[in-house]
Amino acid sequence: MQLREVTFQRFEEEAQEMGITLPIEQTQAWAKLEGTIEGRSQWGCFRITDDLGTDGEKTVALISFADYLTHGYHYLRAHHAPVWVGEPTPEQESAALDAISSYVRRRDRKQAFVRLSVKAELSQTSPVLSGIPYDRTVIIDVTGGDDAILARMKPRGRRDVRKALREAPVTCADETERASADFSEYYDVMRETGERDGFAPAPMSDYQDMIRILGPERCRVMAGREEGGRVVTWSLITISGTRGVRYYAASRNETMRKHVTDKLLYFECCELGRLGCTDYDLMAIGSDFSPALMGLNEFKTKFTKEVAEVAPDRDLPLKTGFYNALQSMQRVRRQRREAAQAKAEAARRSQPREDLLPVILGGDISVYAYGREFHEAYHVRSHAMNQAFIGAIEHSEIFELELTDSIEPAELARRITELAEANPSKKLPVIASTDALVAALEEISDQLPQNVLLPIPSRDAHRRACDKREFAAACAKLGLPTPRTEVVSLAGAGKPAPCGLPFPVVAKPACTAEYSHLYEQGFEKVYSFESQEGLDTLWRRLREAGFDGDFLVQERIDGDDTHMGALTFYVGRDGSMQAFGAAQTLLEDHAPTMRGNAVAMVCRVWPDLMEKCQQLVAELGYTGLGEVDVKRDPKTGEWLFLELNPRVGRNSYYMAAAGVNPMRAMVTDLVDGRGKRLYVADEPALYTLVPQGLLERYIADPELLAEVRQLVADGRVFDPQRYDADRGVRRMLDVELTEKNQVRKFARFYPERTDTSF
Repeated sequence: MQLREVTFQRFEEEAQEMGITLPIEQTQAWAKLEGTIEGRSQWGCFRITDDLGTDGEKTVALISFADYLTHGYHYLRAHHAPVWVGEPTPEQESAALDAISSYVRRRDRKQAFVRLSVKAELSQTSPVLSGIPYDRTVIIDVTGGDDAILARMKPRGRRDVRKALREAPVTCADETERASADFSEYYDVMRETGERDGFAPAPMSDYQDMIRILGPERCRVMAGREEGGRVVTWSLITISGTRGVRYYAASRNETMRKHVTDKLLYFECCELGRLGCTDYDLMAIGSDFSPALMGLNEFKTKFTKEVAEVAPDRDLPLKTGFYNALQSMQRVRRQRREAAQAKAEAARRSQPREDLLPVILGGDISVYAYGREFHEAYHVRSHAMNQAFIGAIEHSEIFELELTDSIEPAELARRITELAEANPSKKLPVIASTDALVAALEEISDQLPQNVLLPIPSRDAHRRACDKREFAAACAKLGLPTPRTEVVSLAGAGKPAPCGLPFPVVAKPACTAEYSHLYEQGFEKVYSFESQEGLDTLWRRLREAGFDGDFLVQERIDGDDTHMGALTFYVGRDGSMQAFGAAQTLLEDHAPTMRGNAVAMVCRVWPDLMEKCQQLVAELGYTGLGEVDVKRDPKTGEWLFLELNPRVGRNSYYMAAAGVNPMRAMVTDLVDGRGKRLYVADEPALYTLVPQGLLERYIADPELLAEVRQLVADGRVFDPQRYDADRGVRRMLDVELTEKNQVRKFARFYPERTDTSF
């Protein structure tokens, strides 16, 4: 391949002749804009050609470079280029990189590297020194008129847009001319957005220059104004050919929960369609390649049923030694910056929050995990209420304990009210450790003082989420796979019909909160049966115990414990997911009343499952803390959705180990009223409640076993009970005894690994 330089006029003509829509950054108009920025200048436009032998050569891609001078060195920048005539193969991309490298070295020896878009991960390239590249985006089809645009959205997107059209208190309009005359009111909204989301906006002149130089044919400003005329949300959109790109967007804090952005974005889609555009690129969502952008996914992906893959930015080093030195300096600067930030954050967080009094209901290991999460985040002691506590809590320094005679709703209401009235200057977030306790909070939610805060869903959303039949119906509506299921009602005296599913099957209660009191009578959380006889015996025993609720019988999905997964989250009051973590189970507790509780997990980043989880909680109208159980079918590799728990569960600390404390996310939203961004737990971590030797006995996959051992070697092992700030001798003795008891439990209930986990 070769580079053939052409004029900008010819560059754009060739693109038109070949039917290529150039990104705005590859146009002459953009080159004029960049020419106004100090240290930037146009370097050249090129055809990338492929030698056809005796038939000459053909153009396979177009690319325009700008020269960037920064920190005393030069590099070339090719935004969203090469622009290929067709989809390139990795071999073609590699050949093009060689041609670019050879040409630039010959022509301009001062260039340190080239930054350009390369889809394949090739040996010639390195991750970018700066910026956040992305390989996925959302592109909305804006053809066919307003109704067609709406019809092509996901159900969640259509629902939110319709709600916004009915209720969002803004009027939307194309305000390009108004913004050209005076950008100050729009910039004020951008400043507020930057303070909220943790970034520094560019100088106001940058936005003004963009609007002025690109002109109304290539740049539009659309905005939403409240009744008094104040701008509360706006977007700056670039247009090149038939594609619009949402380049910048901003919104005021107080209107974010009123769907004003949904209304504006739909307005933009419709207006762009009327302007002759066919596509609207929302620019960047998160993926495995760019997990830092995951917070964008929930909002953007609801407006289309597909996501688009794009070539991410990569660096092509030219001066290899110098580039390596730049990488080293970058690492040093980053380490220093992170150390300074960590020191400042530690100083800020070292002081207890005097306005916060967490209340935790229950007495098991999940309660200790919640208390540790609050203590790590805010240096506060939590107030735990229950009839009894495990030793790790009883001898802890991070709890105030209150023994109760009962955990019935009326008694909980009385005790929580007394505590709240005794602490009128504090906010009391109340966290429940079991489904039954969440159900109790639902019952008393309207009886509690105003300074009591409950991170739980509405009663209707709670019912829909916790009733496994309703859960399955919501999954079916969204196309989320679940095991085949039958519902068996034990009300009345009639004999339940024989199971219509092929054996083996599993059986579990449709609503855990209505069943959990039977554990003390020897009933189990989940049953596995090989024949109808086993089911009939269970139905008889349940009726004899007075149970008249519903049970679910499901096809048994085989696969050992490592096929299980957990999706843990916090959904804010505005309905947006604000914290998310995922983990692959390594080993579950196999005691009859504890089945389904993981005792060892490795943290994962699963963008696809996160998006599906976001869709599910939106469909259910769910807010608050929660956790979804999933299982990978070994026959198909597909993840099946099993159930949603209205709490983060006993293993919530795996999220904190992976970098996102769920209690901090909850307090930020529910107490401080600042919740918006989605934080994704993406740091490598091994979470375990059992000794390493015991865990390794049950891991059959050699790659998974090697990963566990590497995490141990790297010091990335976390047990919520082992907390350096709470290492009293008596408490640690309880922890040691608990771990030793795990060895005895597994020897009794699950002495050898099985392919079914039963």
